[in-house]
Amino acid sequence: MWQAPAAAENLFVEYYALIADVDLVNSSGAPLGNTCAILQQDRANVHRFNLGHSGDRPDPVFGNKEMRARLGTLCRASGGFPFVMNTIAQYGSIYVWVLIYQEQGQLTRMVVRNGAG
Repeated sequence: MWQAPAAAENLFVEYYALIADVDLVNSSGAPLGNTCAILQQDRANVHRFNLGHSGDRPDPVFGNKEMRARLGTLCRASGGFPFVMNTIAQYGSIYVWVLIYQEQGQLTRMVVRNGAG
């Protein structure tokens, strides 16, 4: 269920990404089993390995390793995203719309929605 941001939170940045097969494994080729790890790998593929897909968009947050490492914390703080895992399992890829919120200059959470339709 979508939850409105707290009054003090502001939308900091948003981006679209295509989560595809290359995002489902880590840099060593081991399968990733949770949505947050897959989203983190997607950002590494875009920013570090230049493996973005035509549906991927860069973002101003996860361009460095330290910020990508924080992605897991932000992801957990905003709850689970079972639709992402279910769609990947069923169809192999999904467009996602990622919204990152901040409060008093600190990133607070990340909300992931279906990016298509």
